[in-house]
Formats: sequence, C-alpha cells, structure tokens
Amino acid sequence: MVVAEFSITPIGKDELKPYVDAAVNEIKKSGLKYEVDAMATTIEGELEDILDVVKNSHNALKALGADRVLLELRIDDRSVGVTINEEVADYRAAV
Repeated sequence: MVVAEFSITPIGKDELKPYVDAAVNEIKKSGLKYEVDAMATTIEGELEDILDVVKNSHNALKALGADRVLLELRIDDRSVGVTINEEVADYRAAV
C-alpha cells in the first residue's frame, strides 16, 4: 500500500473549481481511498493504480480545455506499506 499526495492546477484559468471537480471525479471513479484538503489530495492504493489516477486527472483537465497543467506529486512507498490512517492517526487523536 502506498500513500500519495498530489495537487493539480490549470495555469491561466480564473475559475479552478470545475478543474478540481474533474480531478476528484477521476479519483472517485477509481474506487481508491482519498481525502481532499485545502491544498492537495491524498490517495491510498497500489502504486500503479495511483499513477493511473494521476494520469487520468491530468487528462481530464486537458479535456476541459486547460492549455497548461501544473501537477505536483509526492509518494510515500514503504516496504511494509502505509495507509492514510497510519500517517495521521496521532494527529487526529490529538484534536
């Protein structure tokens, strides 16, 4: 199990929500566990599945008319695996 965080932004577009919605829709269609926050989206799954979702999200923005897309991706791939809940359990317990 891998945890990845990515943000995707269409450059030169005033209204970002339709593009973010398109990216999130691609994640929903994948069936992978995910969490959207203010600056990025965290996804949990197998590496190949995550990379497919990121590629599909990128293609969805291009299909909406984005001429330029900026995508940032960070992957936490441990030999023992990792989940979103394991990554944030201590922080959530403190709140």
